[in-house]
Amino acid sequence: MSKLRANKVIRTINKGIAKNPTEITFSKKIRKIVDGAFQTNTDNATITVLIYLDDGSNQANINSGTQGTSYSSSRFKMIADKDANLEVNPKEKVKFENNGMKFEIKAVYPLIAEDIICGYMCDLERID
Repeated sequence: MSKLRANKVIRTINKGIAKNPTEITFSKKIRKIVDGAFQTNTDNATITVLIYLDDGSNQANINSGTQGTSYSSSRFKMIADKDANLEVNPKEKVKFENNGMKFEIKAVYPLIAEDIICGYMCDLERID
């Protein structure tokens, strides 16, 4: 059985992002220790990601009427490369806007192979 190689996973993630790239900009707060105390700095980050609609979302709204049926979902997924350095915690929410839609990152899952972070898979929620 073959092993999953980190460089192959990184190439696959980068290839997927290159097929349909989306550039997002968000601000994040960085806490650094300065002279024995925490200092909070705000930093703007711009990364290129792949955003797609979640297939297995069980929170889809189904409206049936006489004219037809519409399915809507507010669940999206995002893939970021290894250099994105994404962090999400309950106190600091990451929000951004893309193509007129506002998103919030709900969860970040690092993709790890051979003890190397190869990328990040994120759960997004569309907000109004």
